[in-house]
Amino acid sequence: MEFETILSLAGTLIMLIALQIVLGFDNLLYIALESKKAPTDQQARVRKIGIGIAIIFRLLLLFILINLIASFEEPFLSFSNAYVSAQMNLESLIILLGGVFILYTSVKEIWHMITFEYTETTTQKVSTNQAIFMIVFMNLVFSFDSILSAMALTENNWIIAIAIITGGILMIVASNKVAEFLQKNRMYEVLGLFILFW
Repeated sequence: MEFETILSLAGTLIMLIALQIVLGFDNLLYIALESKKAPTDQQARVRKIGIGIAIIFRLLLLFILINLIASFEEPFLSFSNAYVSAQMNLESLIILLGGVFILYTSVKEIWHMITFEYTETTTQKVSTNQAIFMIVFMNLVFSFDSILSAMALTENNWIIAIAIITGGILMIVASNKVAEFLQKNRMYEVLGLFILFW
């Protein structure tokens, strides 16, 4: 393999990892906030397992999208008149539903903070498995835009896969730091919820 090719692949990989980090910021906020609902001694474990499983599903999603990209991008609903036109495809529908759920979660948590004295005892707790499931599920929803963006940048699917794995590992490390920071700075937790809401 020529040096120029290696350099090009390395540059693409760095760009894709950066893309995973930038597009994964809201995902990271959600993971930190959702894991707080698990029992306190299980929260770090929930984040690691949730993100680890999500990495596997992201790789599966990548190879599904490679084969079914036309189905996801083909519009199933169209609207057009003299002033405006719009189309809805499967990708847009999945992201829309995920966005609605994020709005619901953000509004509920913000309302909880405003209405009650916000402490660990007032935070609604869920089981470890429930928290892991929600992290994996929402991670997949967040994955669509980042994976499709990566596929638009390169046709080398193995480079995308390496970027997904690397981004996931960085997310595991960062999730603990973000969770600790939000725990110590509740004001930023509210800001994080507003970012998700936005």
